[in-house]
Amino acid sequence: MLVNASLTIFNRFPDGRSRKFVYIPHYIPNVWFHTDQKVSVGDGGLKSADVYRIRIPYSECEDWLPQNDFVDLANPEGKWTVQNGDFFIIGEWSGYEVSGIEEIKKEFSGVVGKINSHSENFFGSSKHIRIGGGV
Repeated sequence: MLVNASLTIFNRFPDGRSRKFVYIPHYIPNVWFHTDQKVSVGDGGLKSADVYRIRIPYSECEDWLPQNDFVDLANPEGKWTVQNGDFFIIGEWSGYEVSGIEEIKKEFSGVVGKINSHSENFFGSSKHIRIGGGV
């Protein structure tokens, strides 16, 4: 599989101390990334938004866990998953956990998105995780 970018995914995880959800970052150095511009007609005229497609090769999935297994961890360090509603950036995050996408946008000037859909395609000759996202 061709790769053209790196990605940091922010997984939602319950914080036992604060009793709130936090987003734990995990860096993935080799992914395929594509952005597309979608336009729709609304009451106020034309609206456009970026739509992102990401493929994570199976070779990058060594520390990946299914959603249910990830949430059951006592400590998510070194592990990651893909869940609808998680966030991502194209590039590497230099900080640690965040409380939401607004905190990411304040500290990062590149592509920031939200995962809207995903699937694990671990069969065939081009195994990967597929992510569909937007802003």
